[in-house]
Amino acid sequence: MFYTKLKNLVLATFILAAGNTFSQSIISPSDTIFAALDTLNELHYGEISIHWDVINESDTDMVLMCTRNFIDTVSPFNYPYVQSTEGNFIPGAYEKFCWGPLCYNFGTDASSSNSSMLVTILPSEINNTFIAYYYPNDIVGTTTMEYCFHPVGDDTMSSCKQMTYVISATAGLEEDIENDVSSAITSVYPNPLDGSGFIEYNLRKGEVGILIFRDLTGKEIKRVGGLVYSGKVNIEASEFVQGLSFCTLEVDGVAVDTERFIVIR
Repeated sequence: MFYTKLKNLVLATFILAAGNTFSQSIISPSDTIFAALDTLNELHYGEISIHWDVINESDTDMVLMCTRNFIDTVSPFNYPYVQSTEGNFIPGAYEKFCWGPLCYNFGTDASSSNSSMLVTILPSEINNTFIAYYYPNDIVGTTTMEYCFHPVGDDTMSSCKQMTYVISATAGLEEDIENDVSSAITSVYPNPLDGSGFIEYNLRKGEVGILIFRDLTGKEIKRVGGLVYSGKVNIEASEFVQGLSFCTLEVDGVAVDTERFIVIR
């Protein structure tokens, strides 16, 4: 089955414990799209498109560009993007996105920083120009991408949201996945983390998971394995550097969910 979802990304005021105020979205789970190659290729030309409404709930104008980040990708993944030609097929999934007046070519990391290409969103206004496209290109597996909306040259003011694509071979397999309880990280508490907290997770029956913690640069900090069913993993702020960290749940070497949390001291 093919899904197109309309989601809201709220750009609001988020106050860190240190007293600094940034325009940043509340940390929330990634959206997940389930799709099957046979249905995609037959009815939708192998394309998945996702539309988000981006809402400015602050009391100031926002002038924004969009940056795309890869959290986890299937293999092979066509990046940096190389276009297939007659007699030279390039394997691998790929993506592109639209923001403001332009749609950007496959593999583009960020929208234009040119002032004429930026998007201005007034207080309480909704912008509906964002579209994310994903092309499995006959590759089965899970890919998670993150899209961040921020002023030019200031990533600290980002509001980010992740999109996870779970691609199966046939529609029958996809329906089985959807009807089962999803394996996922269900909560990070508290967030921001100051002192002690926990990661809560669910796993499908028969699956064994691993939680992998990374810092903002992608460096692995710790991992906790042998996870089954549902439960909690305790974490301490002292284990991480101050700022943004990532926690990824892996099953059989495949990342099924990634959550972000902020560490403060």
